[in-house]
Parts: sequence; C-alpha cells; structure tokens
Amino acid sequence: DKLAKEESYLVVAAVSQVISALERFIDEGTEAEEAFNTLVAKLARHNYERLGFEAKDGESDEDELVRQLTISMMIRSNDEEASQVASQIFAAHKENFAGLPAAIRSQVLINEIKHHETKELVATYLDLYTHATDAVFKRQLAAALAYSTDAENIQTLLATWKDKFVVKPQDLSAWYYQFLGHKEARENWDWIKAALGGDMSFDSFVIFPSHIFKTEQRLAEYKAFFEPQLSDLALSRNISMGIKDIAARVELIKREKAAVEAAVAQYSKA
Repeated sequence: DKLAKEESYLVVAAVSQVISALERFIDEGTEAEEAFNTLVAKLARHNYERLGFEAKDGESDEDELVRQLTISMMIRSNDEEASQVASQIFAAHKENFAGLPAAIRSQVLINEIKHHETKELVATYLDLYTHATDAVFKRQLAAALAYSTDAENIQTLLATWKDKFVVKPQDLSAWYYQFLGHKEARENWDWIKAALGGDMSFDSFVIFPSHIFKTEQRLAEYKAFFEPQLSDLALSRNISMGIKDIAARVELIKREKAAVEAAVAQYSKA
C-alpha cells in the first residue's frame, strides 16, 4: 500500500522496473496474468487518479515523468477506464496523431491496437510511419504495431519489412525486436540477411532474441534457427552467448515461477 501511494519519480521508476522483471515469470492468458494485471493497476492507481493523462497548469517536471510511467503501467494492466480515456484522446487527435502529448503518445497508440485493431487502423499506422520524419514517432508506431494479434495484419506487416520505401534496411532491427513475439518474424532470418546484404552487422538479430526468449520451446527454436549459422565467425560468439543467456533465463523461471505467482496473487488481493 505504501508503494502504491509514492509520488516520487525515483520510486515509481523502481516499481516499474520491478514490474518488468516480474513480467517474465507470467504466462499470457492465465490466472497469474489476471492477478499480475490487478497488481500493476493497483500500484499505479494513486498516481493515475492524481495526474490523469494530460498535463495541468502548475505541475512539476517530475509529475510529467511520473505520468509517463503511470500511464504505461495502466495500459499494460488493461485497465478498462484508462483504456477508454486513451481511446478518447486518440480520437480527439485523429487529424494529427504526431501531436499527441509526448508523455502518453506511445501508450495511446499501443492501447488502440491492443483493444481496437482493424485493418484500417494498421494501414493508418503504416501510412503515418512511411511519411513521418520524427524518428521517435516512427519507433512508437512500430512498437504499437507489434501488439497486432490479427493473422492477416501480421502478414501484411511482415511483408512491409521487405519494402525499402516503407522500412529502410537500417530500421529493420527495430521492427525485428518489436515483433519477436510472433513466430512468423522468427522465420524470416534468410530474407533479412539477404535484405541487409554486407552493409550491416547482423549481431542485433542474434542478440535481441537472447534478451527476450524465456521458454524451453523458444530456446529450442533459437538453437534450431541460429546453430546452422555458427560457421559464420562474425556471429558465432553471440550465438553461443545467446544460447547460454536463454538457457539461464529458462532455469531461473523454472526455479522461481511458482513463488513469484504466489506472491503476485497474494499482493493483488491485499
């Protein structure tokens, strides 16, 4: 309860980091995930009610930073009220999405894909991405599009990676990182390697999955996918390290998962 009432940016940032660390132990579509979402919203509720989505006169710079973390936690938790407010703000900026307030723009874009995904919305985001000149806005659009769950939309998005007029080769790694949750993206090493040619290091395509994958299945996929590339001396060290990193994460989760789930369930009800 004390943590939930904290208004200091340093404390809220620390809470946010702990939430991110705990999230790796939580499986999608489970009771544990429901309890986790309840806990996240509980920890963010006080600051959400205090600050809301949009800045008010007389606020400190610290409040704006706290808002950014708070809105992120509320959208992450799928809080219904926060989601509705985010959608209203999205609709109010439909003539200028780049003009969404900086502290909440990323979360508003993510929320709309998470809860109101359509082919038209994906097409809108892609059009915005193609014409945007702000690198931050482009990254936020790509991150939001990674929340797509529609199979046809995912195929459309993966196809756009191959269009250099939409996604420049130097930006591919950012998209790849965002889409690692999709099996389709993990199966595209060959054409990514071909698309990048000899102009760029492929290290990120080996390293990113090693930071994210956390299950025996993903470890097996990583090995099957990258071990044939071990003969490429430029990649072999990172591949070997990646296998070790994922294996260590899998073991940690296996060892601590039950304890984390029990603690999350307990504190979500407290």
